[in-house]
Amino acid sequence: MGSFRVTSEQWIVLCGRLVDMVGSLLFLKMLTVAAPKDVVGIYLLASSFLAIVLTVTFSAFDQGLLRNVADYHERGQLARRYSAMLFAYVGIAVFLSCIAGLTSAFYQLPATLSPLLLPMSAWLVFESIKNLSQTIASGMRYRALIAVCSAADYGCRIVFLLWLSMNATLDAKLIVGLLAAAGVVASASYFIGQRSMLARFSWADVSATLHDAFGFSWPMIIWGIFGWLQNMSNRWMLSRFADLPSVAEYGVLVSIASFPVTALLGLVVTYIVPIIYQREGSHAGSSRRTVVRVAFLMLPVFILMVLVSSFLHKDIVATLSGPQYTNHSNLLPIILIAACFSATCSVLTYAVYAQRRVSLLLVANTVPGAFSLVFGYFVIQSSQFEGAVLTLVLSHCIAGFLFIATFFYSQLKSAANV
Repeated sequence: MGSFRVTSEQWIVLCGRLVDMVGSLLFLKMLTVAAPKDVVGIYLLASSFLAIVLTVTFSAFDQGLLRNVADYHERGQLARRYSAMLFAYVGIAVFLSCIAGLTSAFYQLPATLSPLLLPMSAWLVFESIKNLSQTIASGMRYRALIAVCSAADYGCRIVFLLWLSMNATLDAKLIVGLLAAAGVVASASYFIGQRSMLARFSWADVSATLHDAFGFSWPMIIWGIFGWLQNMSNRWMLSRFADLPSVAEYGVLVSIASFPVTALLGLVVTYIVPIIYQREGSHAGSSRRTVVRVAFLMLPVFILMVLVSSFLHKDIVATLSGPQYTNHSNLLPIILIAACFSATCSVLTYAVYAQRRVSLLLVANTVPGAFSLVFGYFVIQSSQFEGAVLTLVLSHCIAGFLFIATFFYSQLKSAANV
């Protein structure tokens, strides 16, 4: 598979991921200590609502733009295209906010979200601008800038939350507001670091850039919606069939289980993806051997994670959140097993990407979300918290088995074409 020698650029990437992980953990810990459970539950619903809005609009465009950054740069158009997208993103965010405001005037929004409309609109604007700027920085490989801006983002979140917890009674509106403020700081940091990218643009630049981005990313919008259903819909069903403290406890437990899995998967992907894409072009089929080996190498680490969580689940949850979130801590190892299985199997799909058979992943990326929506509706209605965990665990298992099936099917098609 070759040497995994770490370059200076990769060290910066690793540092940036470390900043993200530590910042997320600190923010979660401070939030669960400073805010009541029902407030944390409202915040988790608000963040999931923002996630679906970002998924079907800005995040999909970001992926399309990332695909074309190098091409725009070579043609000397990147500054115009970036500035055009900034203008488009602000316009789209304002338009969506106005639609939400008009909707709330004629139809009653969920009581948990109605008071948050204004701060959520601000959060949407600056989160989309921050993500767009990060996409450009990633495409241009400005790794140090990404790490610095990420540190500024999480640093402001933590400082603002600390100040609010000492000087005010925390509610969901203040939490969302501080996240919008942190987005302002992070976006400003990107603007300063990429000030040479700000340029004049035309309406044609706006139209052409949106068209290019959508043409590449529209399948990801579909996948993103189903991914959201798999990971976020349980929160809303718990809010309907149980209560906000249950939403908070479920969200915190899943977040704690996800942190180590996401961190390890991110590190592995940072190493293997460039190697896979590079070698598949010159040695067809090499990606298959690489991903299988990496998947097996990840297993001992994941097994160790599960064993530690099995013995120390209550201490882990209490340390990373608070003792009030330990009622269902015994379910942490079960969630972790399912998440580890799904993550390990997902590594196999990078061979499918390398072989440019992305369409084969349609079933694996949609069925788990559809299952979560249908199965979860009935199970959470009857079993509430345990039903939500069962739905999540089964959806991870389904995703894992579908990733494996897709991997082998892709290899069969490769063999048939030889």
